[in-house]
Parts: sequence; C-alpha cells; structure tokens
Amino acid sequence: MDSTDLGLRIKTRREALRMTQETLADRTERDQRSISEYEAGKRRLSAVDLPVFAKALEVSVLYFFETAMTDHDFDAALLEHFSRLPTSQAKETAIQLVKLYSESIKSHYSG
Repeated sequence: MDSTDLGLRIKTRREALRMTQETLADRTERDQRSISEYEAGKRRLSAVDLPVFAKALEVSVLYFFETAMTDHDFDAALLEHFSRLPTSQAKETAIQLVKLYSESIKSHYSG
C-alpha cells in the first residue's frame, strides 16, 4: 500500500469519527502538520506506527489493508484473535464455530 492510499484511509476514518487533525495528533503524539502530511501522502507512516494510529482511530490494524489482504493476511488475523482467547476451552469453542461457519459458507457458495 502506498502512502497516498494509507493517508486516505486515515483521513476517511478520522472524518467518519468527526475527529479533527488536532485530536488525532494528540492521540498519536504527533503534531497537526504531521497528520496533514500523512493524510496527503507526503509523509510515510512506518509499520510500527500503524498500531498507534489504529488505536487512535478505533480500528484494527487490518483496516489499513482491507483492500489488499492476501490469504496469509487473513490467516494471520485469525491466528492473532485466536491467540488472545483466554482458555483452552474458549479456543476449542472457537475452532468449532469456525468449522460451522466454514461448512455453512462452503455450502452457500457451492450450490
């Protein structure tokens, strides 16, 4: 994803939250000028800063990659959420739910 696409995603989400550039700057510990440059694609946002912006914009990091997700990205996202489950029982339940959803989706798209 290039910096223009990323900047547009940041701006779109910020505006959806009715947040000013100044508020986003405060939440990310940047200045307003930096936010403006990120949104315009004039400044690159490093990968390590994505979680900071995701939190400030109340989205997951995956929000920044929605249109460019690969199968690996989907697998990684699923694994990330799965690893946060607190107990083995919760993980077993999640596996059963994924199996049910998977079968349901396969049958929906195959027939």
